[in-house]
Amino acid sequence: MKSSTLSLRMTACAAGLASAITLGCVGRATAGPIATDGPAQTAIAHPGADGNGTVGTMSFAPVSGTYKPVIGGGQTQAQTYHARVFQDGRGMCTSTLVSSRYILTARHCVEKPAQYTFRIASTYAESGGTTAAATRINLHPSADLAMVRLDRDIPHTPARIATSYPQTGSYLSVYGWGATCTPQQYEAYCQSPVLKTATMRMAGLASDYYGGTALQLEAVDGVGAGGDSGGPAMTDHTLVGVASTSDRQSFTRYTATAPYADWVKSVAANG
Repeated sequence: MKSSTLSLRMTACAAGLASAITLGCVGRATAGPIATDGPAQTAIAHPGADGNGTVGTMSFAPVSGTYKPVIGGGQTQAQTYHARVFQDGRGMCTSTLVSSRYILTARHCVEKPAQYTFRIASTYAESGGTTAAATRINLHPSADLAMVRLDRDIPHTPARIATSYPQTGSYLSVYGWGATCTPQQYEAYCQSPVLKTATMRMAGLASDYYGGTALQLEAVDGVGAGGDSGGPAMTDHTLVGVASTSDRQSFTRYTATAPYADWVKSVAANG
């Protein structure tokens, strides 16, 4: 994450929306909640043979050892459910442990063939915590969500999944190991080595990268940047949204968990 003058480094929206870049790509605005979708498409993979992401940036050696806090936000201690996503060994997205065997992240982070691993419950992107690899990836068919089955049970407390929307005007905490510098072409070189947090305000509903229901969150003291994709928006240890798109300046759209909570629980229950 980075200052309000930044947003997430992602590929431009295929629809050509010049004002938005994704953590993926900003979707169309919507007037109200979209109904919960049906069963997800499932991509079966051998450990490390499932999807990559178009939104999170890859991590490389940082330009310097100095890291800015998230736009007035700052560094924070990881909770048991925070997880960094690695694609072929490079940090590129953020995610959340939602059961002993499943990680929830953005679909665009893990939809292309690659080796995916996760570092869970560590403040540091490159050390500590518990590591695990993907064995199966379940992609939601119409929202920017993916459930990743891990190769082992994780002995940490998972996050709760919200089944209702946060109130308009309420304040949420967002988390990630994303970029801390500008301009955006350098985001891959300044991924934060420590977990960061910022406060954002719920402004209403919008669409995520794939047209799913998203929370439109406005920057209060921070906004997402490349590498924060798939990361959580939370209140009281409850996951209300998953980072999908951003304008790189003033808002980030988080796919809402409320309309997809049954899908998340169903995938997790299938083991």
